[in-house]
Amino acid sequence: MSYCEQILERFNSALEHDKVRFAPPWMVSWAYQNKRDRRGLKYSAENPQDFYSFDGPQDLVRWFNFQADSAKPDYFPEDVMAPLVELSRTCDERILRQHGLAFDTGKYSEHVARYNAQDFLLQNFYPVPSRYAIQQVLDFGAGYGRQANLWLQKRPDVAYVGMDAIPLSYCLQHLYYSSLSRPLTDYVISPSGFAIEGAGLYHLPTWRTDLLATSSFDLVICIQVLQELSPRLLEQMLAVFQRVLKPGGALYIRDHEHWGAGHHRNVARMLSRLGFVLEFKPHVQDRRDVHGIPRLWRKPDPEVQASQKPGRRHRLLGLYQDFLASLRVR
Repeated sequence: MSYCEQILERFNSALEHDKVRFAPPWMVSWAYQNKRDRRGLKYSAENPQDFYSFDGPQDLVRWFNFQADSAKPDYFPEDVMAPLVELSRTCDERILRQHGLAFDTGKYSEHVARYNAQDFLLQNFYPVPSRYAIQQVLDFGAGYGRQANLWLQKRPDVAYVGMDAIPLSYCLQHLYYSSLSRPLTDYVISPSGFAIEGAGLYHLPTWRTDLLATSSFDLVICIQVLQELSPRLLEQMLAVFQRVLKPGGALYIRDHEHWGAGHHRNVARMLSRLGFVLEFKPHVQDRRDVHGIPRLWRKPDPEVQASQKPGRRHRLLGLYQDFLASLRVR
């Protein structure tokens, strides 16, 4: 049995072992791709076709093609972008050579690497108080694992957790994470005693959110994933994010905001109901200025909320000033 066959077998064994207690069918399905399959829609031959199988390292090139299918415009300063694009490209070229694979360098730099650089910049683009410094990251629906590229090169001190439930994605993430020259703790390889302990690279199937400690993450990343979930899984995961983020923790979302192909739900309204506050959303056009609108939501910090709430003295002063202003108007 090949290494790749072993990874897929371990994933399926973990799913079979956990399905009664942790993994109902709605937790391990990709609503959008399932709809495409029912309609008989196919991607072009160089892209992934079956998301529930794994053919080995060559699937990494297919996913790169998948990523390069759409333009990645941006408005970021090139002097800021270029070093991150180069850092991303150098890392992934090494991984491709390691597995005997090749991909067009120019195509990679303009699509995959640019996408990586944009997201890393946006997730770290302005200072925050030291208590909100990012030390633990959850990347949900991580694709082939691309976000770990720059995070682990620029921030080797973080605990980085990739999470997915789709066989192809999960196996590709394991392949990619295993090639990043960092210790990897993977649930499907060592399910007993799995624990997130300190800086490092961790890998979990979506159905084991119980292994994510409450109020332990500083950042959750969701890129081109929430809009493709079923309504039930979307509701489940937003509640999980609300639970596992620390007070003041950030939820970074980037997608075609109102597309909702898997669920047709208003994600912004759902997040607001869970108490999240929208902190950042650029005033740009999707697919013209950037591919997928980035938004940064924050789980409120009760101490910050209390400090920003006006006290009795300020309320009375405001009322008095309003009264004086009304007299001047008369």
